[in-house]
Amino acid sequence: MAKELIVVKGRVIEQNRSFSPEVGEDIGYELGAKMIQRWHKENPDDVLASFTGRNIIESILAQPGCTGIRMFNAINDLGIKQLVLVGVDKDGNNILNYTTIGDNGELINNKGIVADRSGLCPPSCGRDTQLDWFA
Repeated sequence: MAKELIVVKGRVIEQNRSFSPEVGEDIGYELGAKMIQRWHKENPDDVLASFTGRNIIESILAQPGCTGIRMFNAINDLGIKQLVLVGVDKDGNNILNYTTIGDNGELINNKGIVADRSGLCPPSCGRDTQLDWFA
């Protein structure tokens, strides 16, 4: 997978250049906890996490040509941080429209799924969400 160097907040980082289904990896509990601790320490009054159900995620991924999901940071009408999820194709384009063929062979124009309304933590965190990440 091709890599590229980019600048984020004045720092040079390396990232995958591809929009293939293979982008992303298991970083493990220790690194994940360290990253979450760092973010929470700098943003103690902000939303800790968002929960998005399997059904909408599978619906996004089921769109023709979808190779993954882009998660946009967003602010809802109440001023609360949210994530907006959009399908992405192999070229890195957001899937906002796509065409399918109907039962009679007619072309059907569909709107791509743009998802939100995730559950917020807090208050809906579950038992194991905080673990020892904030110690």
